[in-house]
Amino acid sequence: MLNSGKGIALILIIFGLLQSCESQTSKTTKSAYAMRDHLSPSRMTIAMWDYSWLFMHYPGGAFESYDVSTDELIERGFNTVRIDAFPLIIDMLQSNTQPVTISGDSLRNWGPTDQDRKHVVVSELLEFMRMTKEKGLFVIISSWGTDCQEFPDIREAFADPKDFWKAWEKVLDILQENDLLSHVVYVDFDQEFPFFSPMAPELNRLGEEQQDKEGALDAMEAAGRIEDDFKKLRWNPAQMKFVRAYMNSTLTHFQQKYPALRFTFSLTSFWDEVRAMNLKTFDVLELHFWLTQSERFISRSGFYNLQKDRGEHNYSAYQERIDKTMQAMRPMLIQDMRNRLAWSKAWSEEVGAPLVTTEAWGPWWHMDHPDLAWQWLYDWCEEGMHLSSEYELWGTTPWNYSHPYWDNWKNVAWYQKVNNEFKR
Repeated sequence: MLNSGKGIALILIIFGLLQSCESQTSKTTKSAYAMRDHLSPSRMTIAMWDYSWLFMHYPGGAFESYDVSTDELIERGFNTVRIDAFPLIIDMLQSNTQPVTISGDSLRNWGPTDQDRKHVVVSELLEFMRMTKEKGLFVIISSWGTDCQEFPDIREAFADPKDFWKAWEKVLDILQENDLLSHVVYVDFDQEFPFFSPMAPELNRLGEEQQDKEGALDAMEAAGRIEDDFKKLRWNPAQMKFVRAYMNSTLTHFQQKYPALRFTFSLTSFWDEVRAMNLKTFDVLELHFWLTQSERFISRSGFYNLQKDRGEHNYSAYQERIDKTMQAMRPMLIQDMRNRLAWSKAWSEEVGAPLVTTEAWGPWWHMDHPDLAWQWLYDWCEEGMHLSSEYELWGTTPWNYSHPYWDNWKNVAWYQKVNNEFKR
């Protein structure tokens, strides 16, 4: 039998070994190499200002003064903003001083305006980019395929990828000529591809063409037919090849022409499909993480049955369903989100591109409305910011409602809390 002194010593040795093992296990769960620690900035806190920064830039508008709005951005702990650079409109202009008309729409979810407004897009873009550069803010530029009264249905003119490239080249060349590329963190060519993309009609056509071909087969043969490539995916092989060629050629073209810039395509859906393409040309992996990607949340909330605009609708039953869903299902919903983040982190490491989200966490739509509560969303999105740190995102956003025209913009302390915590 051991005496008490030897027994205590043995216990301490065993305890030390266990602690060492636990420490080693903890280390192995983290990335051996963290890309973000070697990037500038090493952490991005991102406000998504979409096309609102332009649509509401007028006397009395939420973005009347870029000086004021960017000061407010900094005050809330943001160091990066993501905007629509309007490449399609800019490419259609006869001169950089040509004005265009953005239609008024007070019910528009993002960028609501009271009436038709004239905008000189190039000069307003340069003004915004100069202001952000002067204040040390970083910018992500993207495209929602936005049109205007002068160029309706504008995406139809850019269905050829090379025409789309020309539009983006024009924007980047204008910024380069004005020494306004140094604070561009990256370019997102095609916001949430394919939902706003000029390539969507061709992608849809390839899907319909494949269905027509399969419809001509014997039913039993079609039921047992398995493609050699891209199995069990929502895009058929023709669509997969089209998207892979489009993304790879676009990225390669711009990486050669502008080797000092980073390029990507942001995604909110079709992650399995794009990951299966094994593209190694993404410079950034930008994925949008939504509570509405959870089938469990959708089946309980009835989210997709809602009329989504700034009008007067009755959302009380929807809010009641959300309250009860979060009360009963929150741990499961968090695990679901963790699963998506873990999967995405693995994809990020697989292709060697840092993981970013610029729109995230809650339902992609929520509104300032008497029936709709915000506290549950504050709590949920704060959890999302914690997860951004845990899963080592390079850049994150509190949510996609970080605009001066939402009531939540007045909650300066909350923004400072979540943004500064992530940067630390």
